[in-house]
Amino acid sequence: MNLATALLAEIKARGLDELFSTEEAISRQTIQQILELLRSFQTKSEPSPTPQDQLRLACVYYLSAQTVSKEDTEALEKELTKAGVEEWELTSFRYLRKMKDVMKMSVPGAATGGTATPLGGGVSEGWGRGWGVLGNKLTDRLKEGGLDNLLSGVKNFLPSSKLLPVTRITEALMDPSSATSTSLTETDDFLFLDPRARATPASGPAGSRAGAAAGAGPEGEQKARRMTFQDGMVFVVGGAGYAEYGNLGEWASKSSRRVSYGGTEILDPSTFLDVLGKLGAI
Repeated sequence: MNLATALLAEIKARGLDELFSTEEAISRQTIQQILELLRSFQTKSEPSPTPQDQLRLACVYYLSAQTVSKEDTEALEKELTKAGVEEWELTSFRYLRKMKDVMKMSVPGAATGGTATPLGGGVSEGWGRGWGVLGNKLTDRLKEGGLDNLLSGVKNFLPSSKLLPVTRITEALMDPSSATSTSLTETDDFLFLDPRARATPASGPAGSRAGAAAGAGPEGEQKARRMTFQDGMVFVVGGAGYAEYGNLGEWASKSSRRVSYGGTEILDPSTFLDVLGKLGAI
């Protein structure tokens, strides 16, 4: 009980529920809303997110938005500096800016304007259901202990039912019949090295749903027909994360599949920012 009380008190003090709610709807946020939120933290005593919390929020927004002007980027850096983010910590944000500029040059049409697009994808009951059970049990126990006032100050601190990108890709490769059309499209260009899978010539428009389901590519390319798999191994070249691990595990359990997850190293949020900062300093 003491651990749960301390956890919820920290969530409330740092405003993590508000930050999480903003991140969940990041594709609908404008730069002005993000700036106003950062400024609001400076004018009130609680909630008071740490400078690193606010830096992570800015990074998530910057990666989710298709276009952010130079002036808006400078305004973000200014507010982060006011929030207490050190100059050396800002190198992580600047590294993301540099990488996004490189991506714009390498991806056709990426430099064109448009509304912010989310990084997440389809919705699944598995991820939210596991956390929902935990949340209900935790809430009941805390109410029994007379901590209703503490709970009333904390909102939406459990994740919604959403598949993360790694899980969506895994689902499209292992269980294509359950995957969304968006996930299938994202994996159309993947190379299938399966001797059991027979190559299928492309037929009809490249963007047709039937062609995508069969793995057919444009201009008569030979692509392997999609198959279902019960066992899989997901390895992230670079930093893997606990959130991805949990999300993938929830999906595997729900879909009755066996999936192993690993990476070059497992990074927590703070360490991830440190790695970005070191890359930016090179």
